[in-house]
Amino acid sequence: MKPIATIRGRLASVPATVRRRAENSSARSRVLADARAISPELPRDADSGHLIRAARRIVRRAAQDEFAREGVSQVRLPDGWGRVELRRADVPGDASFHAFVEDMLLALDIAPSVLERDDAVALLSSPASADAYGLSPEVAADLASYLLGKALELDPDLGEGEEFFAEQSTQIRQDVRATLVRQVRVPLELKVALDRHERIESGQAPPTGFGGPDISGFASQKGGPGDEDATDEERRGVVDRAQAAFDFAQSEAGRTAFSVLRSGAEKAYEAYGHREGGGKTSRTGPPTKP
Repeated sequence: MKPIATIRGRLASVPATVRRRAENSSARSRVLADARAISPELPRDADSGHLIRAARRIVRRAAQDEFAREGVSQVRLPDGWGRVELRRADVPGDASFHAFVEDMLLALDIAPSVLERDDAVALLSSPASADAYGLSPEVAADLASYLLGKALELDPDLGEGEEFFAEQSTQIRQDVRATLVRQVRVPLELKVALDRHERIESGQAPPTGFGGPDISGFASQKGGPGDEDATDEERRGVVDRAQAAFDFAQSEAGRTAFSVLRSGAEKAYEAYGHREGGGKTSRTGPPTKP
């Protein structure tokens, strides 16, 4: 039998353990909320790997945007952009392509970020950060650095700060180089870049799926249950709207409105139950024969 003092000591340590776990969970939620403010497609249970990949995607997309913005006019492209023409032209071996890639890489400064969350969000939404093509490479690098910093906060075992960022910078630069080489080797990717450039430069809307950073479609309802970063005032607003809807449903006017809707739905059901050449559709079974 264990001494009473030992048991008491273990019982006394339980609240401290629970408190540490709660603090760790709260810190993790805060870091993920900061990251999702920039990359809302991140899952709510994301790990450091998700954040690193999101950072790389931002920069790769910026490289594609920059090629459509500047590269198609700076790089010597063949008259035809079919697979045979591109293979014969060997665009990646051309000096103009090398110059464009190097200029692109010079714009990427992947380093420990000093941005706070509100600064990063403001940078993402700033008119000076993007145009019709998308984010500028410089801004993409700043946001990628911010996400990499959050990944390091989630998992300090990724390495020392400077070493971690140097490794990620090397990897991102390799990603960008490979992305740009594909851009001038794969006919479909080159065609998309050329189409984007022609449409945007002629004042037309960008093709579907392009057109700068737009995170509104990914975000949860403002103040809603999925919005981890909602203020108390925003949450109260959602609750007030829900309560108002409930009160209306319980009121005389609400019951009358729902009664009308129900009556209309029943009539529509009966009307669509009579199909040409068929019998009346039963609510509980297949059409009955005439």
